[in-house]
Amino acid sequence: MAETILSKDQILARLAETSSLVGEDLKGIDLTGENLSGYDFSRADLTRANLSGCDLREARLHETTLRGADLSGANLHKAYLVASDLLGANLSGANLVWSFLSGANVGGADFSGADLTDAKIGVIEASFPNESGRATSFRGANLTNAVVNSTDFRGVDLRGAILQGTFLYEAKIRGAIIDKSQFADAITMAETY
Repeated sequence: MAETILSKDQILARLAETSSLVGEDLKGIDLTGENLSGYDFSRADLTRANLSGCDLREARLHETTLRGADLSGANLHKAYLVASDLLGANLSGANLVWSFLSGANVGGADFSGADLTDAKIGVIEASFPNESGRATSFRGANLTNAVVNSTDFRGVDLRGAILQGTFLYEAKIRGAIIDKSQFADAITMAETY
């Protein structure tokens, strides 16, 4: 990690010059509504950052710490969030279409109303209890055609989630907060509910 915390102006200037803030300490930064599309934030610390409404299309957030970050309404279309730490993050209403969340820690994160159509979600840490002290929520989220593998959904709120064509492979769904009828349109190779 970097030794100093950058200001918003320094961050935007650096991104305009290099398109990268790999490994930087950006804790608590407010970048609300900024266009950060395609930039590389791999291994950066964005704990409690405000990224609400940001354009993060195709952003690289590999192994990025986003604990408690506000990503509500953000556009994360095709974002690469592999092995990121989203513990307690707010992603409500976010666009995560075609995003990659494999190996991410999403314990206590709020994905309510988010669009995860065609997302790749594998081996994520979502079950409750978790360090955040609250349940992960995919309530009302759109998971149409998403590929979800080897994920433990115990205690996760999936009420109202759209599972049309969702491929649930080796997912643990027993103990999830969900209506069994929601699985009618999903493709499941998961444990019995």
